[in-house]
Amino acid sequence: GPARSVEMRELATAMGEAIESLPEDLKQPLVLRELKHMSYEEIATELELPLNTVRTRIFRARRALQTHMKDWQ
Repeated sequence: GPARSVEMRELATAMGEAIESLPEDLKQPLVLRELKHMSYEEIATELELPLNTVRTRIFRARRALQTHMKDWQ
């Protein structure tokens, strides 16, 4: 219903703000992974980073988002 769609818009706004609040070195690989659907290997090539660095940064970004969004759970 309408209340649910308002809640979903608020959640999307909060998630966008949470992503924007991330440091650039965490935000960039997360956006490439989650929004552009790139593989870890593609992200490593694109950002000229070692694969393990990409994995670590995405993990840290997701953890930071979980912390930021904990009130929504």
